[in-house]
Amino acid sequence: MTSPSTTRTAHWPAGSAAATARATTHRLATGVTVLTCNRDENAHGVTVSTLTLASMKPPMVSVALRHGSRGLAALLAAGTFAVNVLGSRQDPLARHFARSDRGEGLTRPGPEVWAGHTADGVPLLGGAVGWLQCRVTRTVPAGDHELVLGLVTDARLGTADTPLLTFAGNLHRLPAPASPADDTTRS
Repeated sequence: MTSPSTTRTAHWPAGSAAATARATTHRLATGVTVLTCNRDENAHGVTVSTLTLASMKPPMVSVALRHGSRGLAALLAAGTFAVNVLGSRQDPLARHFARSDRGEGLTRPGPEVWAGHTADGVPLLGGAVGWLQCRVTRTVPAGDHELVLGLVTDARLGTADTPLLTFAGNLHRLPAPASPADDTTRS
């Protein structure tokens, strides 16, 4: 009989740890955001699902971007960025900003999708759940990615009620939340 204090080390079969970790994290439901930076014809956007709140005091977010990616280079060169928390009906925008051939500038994907700018001039996508204006404060190497830490300098709620999610490699729309008048379970 082994004592409760005995620890066992899990041994991964050769080559399976990375595949299993990827398959497991692929099944995490996460919100979908588009990071935007720069201005006008140099505006750049990239779809990410790795955004997380890193700190409440001060408010900070972190995002993992692949080494050598255009998104990482643009974000670091700009020094400021906006987080556009996509609404459930914005899956076409998520797909657009995930494409490697998406191009740059406000004319792509079209001027009608933009809804103004941050105080720093960073473009914002209309129809979002909300926006965070951020300043890059630090980067941390993390394997084949770079963690970018951003100080939230401003935040606004948008017009969308429900976020767009990604789960198991697919985008998912949530149903609109029930209004209090629709809730028949309350007494």
